[in-house]
Amino acid sequence: MTRLITIIALLFSSVVLSAQDDGPFNIYVNWHANASATVSPSPAQSRFENKDLRLEMKGNLTDKLFYRIRQQLTKPMTPGTLDHFSKGTDFMMVGWHATDKLSFMIGKQCQFHGGFEYELNPIFVYDYSDYLERMSIFHAGITMAWQPLPTQEFVAMMTTSSNDRFTDTHSTYSDSPAPFEYILNWNSSFFDGLLLGRWSVAAASMAEGAWSRFILGGEKICLPKFQIFGDFMACWDDIDRLEYASEDGARYLLNGFNPCFENVFQKSFVVKAEWQFAEGWNLWAKGMYETVSVRDVAPLHNYRKSAGYMGGLEYYPFDGQNLRFYLAWIGRHVSFSEASGLQAFDRNRIELGLMCRLKLH
Repeated sequence: MTRLITIIALLFSSVVLSAQDDGPFNIYVNWHANASATVSPSPAQSRFENKDLRLEMKGNLTDKLFYRIRQQLTKPMTPGTLDHFSKGTDFMMVGWHATDKLSFMIGKQCQFHGGFEYELNPIFVYDYSDYLERMSIFHAGITMAWQPLPTQEFVAMMTTSSNDRFTDTHSTYSDSPAPFEYILNWNSSFFDGLLLGRWSVAAASMAEGAWSRFILGGEKICLPKFQIFGDFMACWDDIDRLEYASEDGARYLLNGFNPCFENVFQKSFVVKAEWQFAEGWNLWAKGMYETVSVRDVAPLHNYRKSAGYMGGLEYYPFDGQNLRFYLAWIGRHVSFSEASGLQAFDRNRIELGLMCRLKLH
């Protein structure tokens, strides 16, 4: 921790001096903490928890150059074996506005995928879908963003496909000679912002001869006091990237040589609605439905179904500050096909906590 504080202090000093000379500079603390009580599985467990803490700096070096740095303080500083960035580093990037419509970014950054659950600041997510819970989204790479119209944006991105070498955890495979991920993204706004869209297609080289291909997208309706979005995610993996199937069906792997399944298909649907029924108050509800299938293993074909259900009440005490107190119920039921021989289970908990994105400068 001492090493981390020293590094952050040095970054603060260097960036503050630069920003004071050339442009605006902003520091943010992103924090999510709560008291939670697990209802199931039993036995019940209660605790106070720091769920997320991220320190962020962003600003402009000139009228054309900008930067963003964000570090998770709840993850170790160990560098990845492929990109040599700490897994706790979300952003370490610089960007250039080449024109009013064309921008470029380089460094570690968040991948431009589709969907509205995906684009939320992680501290404001109570519980991700199974799909996004294990999806690695912060990677080193280069991005080109083109905005031909104020309401339409197209993004092309190439990043590393992982923070670590694939063979670090899957020694029976060979590393890809070009471990990259390629993403095309479209962000849209129609009818004066009433209807928003976020869609992307991507392909990632996992190992030599093995790819992951996925689609993420969503549409959102935005009314003055009510919003609702629906997301869709689908992934075709030559190698089980998210490893739900490999964990659930571990006993089917014992007679083989590979540490995980191949030819896995996973899809996810997410719907969330929010209603600002009074000044400073927000009522929300969210539902999720997800499936996993191993196509080449008969007992695990369409074997897993996961249903998420959650809702809560949020209170914003101060205008102009992104600070909220909340009470929420978060539940999930996971069932399995009879052929898989797996037992269904439930996870339910209640949370009382706070979320905030505080601007310090």
